[in-house]
Amino acid sequence: MVDSTFVIDVLRSDPAALQKSRDLDARPDAKVLSTPVVYEITAGLLYTRSRSEATAFRALASRFVILPFDEPAAARAAEVRAELMRLGRAKSHVDVMIAGVASAGGHVLITRDSDFRDIANVVGLAVEAY
Repeated sequence: MVDSTFVIDVLRSDPAALQKSRDLDARPDAKVLSTPVVYEITAGLLYTRSRSEATAFRALASRFVILPFDEPAAARAAEVRAELMRLGRAKSHVDVMIAGVASAGGHVLITRDSDFRDIANVVGLAVEAY
């Protein structure tokens, strides 16, 4: 499963993200996006009114299975958020929702966002950097 940072880096032709994308394409696993990632990227694109990036995102997203922020993901996200808050290390709601979808589904999260490494260290989320 990929996070928003990865998708944005791919859209911006970041070399490390493009290499990771090629690596992911070579794997037999399904490529997964979560609805919180779709929300976060779409909101940014609507804000900037970038039609070309919106078109590129839709094309890229069509290559992924889209997983919803459903009840199991919400329950897991709530556990993650509560633990982070107890430790005084709260993260954004969207990041916690993304972590909830990944964790509830047993997915590895592809990211280079340090907030997810912090979440992983606290709650055992599987994270793969690029």
